[in-house]
Amino acid sequence: MKQIRSSSSILRGIRTYSSSAVNKPELYLNPHAWQGLPADQVFQLHQIRKKYLGDAYNPTNEERTAILSTITSLTANKPALDYAFEIENFKERVMNNTPMKDRGKPQKLSNMFVINTGAEPHHSRRIENLHRVSAFEMPLLAKYRQPYTPKPRTQAPIKLTYNSDFSEDVSNKHNRKVTLYVELKDLQLTKEQEHKFKILAGRRFHHGSDSFQLKCERYPQAAQNVSWLIDTFNKLLAESKDLSKETFADIPLDKRHMKTWTTKPKPVFPEEWKRPQDAPTKRHEIVNNLVEMSKEKLDLDQLSKISP
Repeated sequence: MKQIRSSSSILRGIRTYSSSAVNKPELYLNPHAWQGLPADQVFQLHQIRKKYLGDAYNPTNEERTAILSTITSLTANKPALDYAFEIENFKERVMNNTPMKDRGKPQKLSNMFVINTGAEPHHSRRIENLHRVSAFEMPLLAKYRQPYTPKPRTQAPIKLTYNSDFSEDVSNKHNRKVTLYVELKDLQLTKEQEHKFKILAGRRFHHGSDSFQLKCERYPQAAQNVSWLIDTFNKLLAESKDLSKETFADIPLDKRHMKTWTTKPKPVFPEEWKRPQDAPTKRHEIVNNLVEMSKEKLDLDQLSKISP
């Protein structure tokens, strides 16, 4: 009776029954005797059995049948009980939590934990389906191959680069980020207009490759960031072509930001520092030599078969 009292502590806040069936010490260990009991009472016995057995708990067919039989007693007028998850948990344990090598065999009950949403087995099946598609269906797409002919650069001077991490959140900082890239020679500007364009572009202009680059991730969708990039670039280009107001001819170019664009130069060491005589000698090359000898022999055998 001491064990029953400690196990019944989990039932605080849950409606209890005065029926003597719950107080019997052997009832929660005999799920076959739960048939015909009220839904709340079956759920209490199920919780007591899980708490009492602990790690040794293993769902049985009798327990599952008793819980599933209480579904018909629930109506729309009664509040939903928490044991609805336990029913789904039974289904996941019995039906879906089976490795591929054991499928087709008689069902084996397990006490392996299944997450609340039951997404883990379904995720595994989706991965398996992708593997089947890549192995059996993707090779059939080879007959639709066509040669790739890139469009001339003059037709599309602006290059937009999108990012995708293949996650469900399409509005994270990686998916919504878009980069605009354009070379100065494709804009067909005069010398004065090019100088004004470089002044207005500032740190966004790369003087080494004569290119302009602008990034945007301020909006939640990539299409919104593309719209902002195109509008901003069009305003910059229109202002650069307009020399009636200001030409900025008296303002020199500021190239201090190029220090962060350029790569760090490689160190150059004096020739006298090179001492090959101090290099460690190669030892135990027997395996590598045998591998090379085997390759040469196989090559010669193959050539002798196809040579006239």
